[in-house]
Amino acid sequence: MTILLILGALIIVALAGYAIYLQKQLHQRNRAREEQAHQRAADLEERREHYKKSIQILAAALEADQMTLTEGAIRISMLASQLDLEETERDRYQVFFQLTQATSHIPILEDWKALSTRDKLRFDREREEIEEKYREFVVEAARQLLNKKESASSGVMFFSADNH
Repeated sequence: MTILLILGALIIVALAGYAIYLQKQLHQRNRAREEQAHQRAADLEERREHYKKSIQILAAALEADQMTLTEGAIRISMLASQLDLEETERDRYQVFFQLTQATSHIPILEDWKALSTRDKLRFDREREEIEEKYREFVVEAARQLLNKKESASSGVMFFSADNH
């Protein structure tokens, strides 16, 4: 009977030791997951800051007329879509999305290179006409992005067909 008690006690001690071991492993895994989650959050925030800085650079280039409005709008709208913005924040980028949409039928990159000179000229004229309609709105939106402050005239920046 004493042997059974000793054997029972040994089994209980072994099971308790194993439970403690499993608890430590679980704690280490949870800590590792938390560290990974914090690292992912830090990486995401770093990427968001990079996108925001890139948008500022593009907005400055648009304001200084160093790139076409279409190119700037495409790049800014692409970066803004990666920011997972709230609705009110997204409204500040609305005109860039609109210009991107208005020129989305114009070929780019390899498709552009494949066009004839005549087609390139035709698309360039069309792009310039579209840009002219949006110019005032895009430049003002770029200025607002650069200022980062809400002015009395700021708010939703979008092109309205009623305006022109």
